[in-house]
Amino acid sequence: MNRPKAVLAEDHLLIQEAMRLELRREVEVVATVQDGAAALEAVARHQPDVLLLDVSLPKVNGITVAQQVKQSWPELKILFVSAQSDRAYVEQAFRSGANGYVLKGSISSELRQAIREVLEGRSYRSPVLA
Repeated sequence: MNRPKAVLAEDHLLIQEAMRLELRREVEVVATVQDGAAALEAVARHQPDVLLLDVSLPKVNGITVAQQVKQSWPELKILFVSAQSDRAYVEQAFRSGANGYVLKGSISSELRQAIREVLEGRSYRSPVLA
C-alpha cells in the first residue's frame, strides 16, 4: 500500500524529529526543510500529497508559502502545525489555503488524525481552537 507523501517544513529540529517519528507509519516524509523558501522548492521537487507547515518560518513565512503553493498546486493539502493559538493566526492560515491547523502541543494526540482528515477532503482544527 502506498503511503501519502509529505513535506515537513519546521525550523525547530526537535519538533521536526518528533513529527517525523509520529508519522513514520502513516506517511512517507519525502523532505524536511527549515525555511519557507526551501519548502517551496521541496513541494515543486517532490509533489507531495500534504505539506506540514509552521506559521513562523525563516526567509518566507508559512502563510506566504501556503498562498504560493495553493496558486501552483491547488489540490495539495496544507496542514499547519504551529505553536500559535491566537485566533488571528488560525484564521489567516485558513484564508491562505490551509486545510487544517494543529497546535504543536497536540502533535502526539492529533497529528495523524489531522492528516487523515485533510487527505480525505475535510478540514481539521485542533479542538481547543474551535
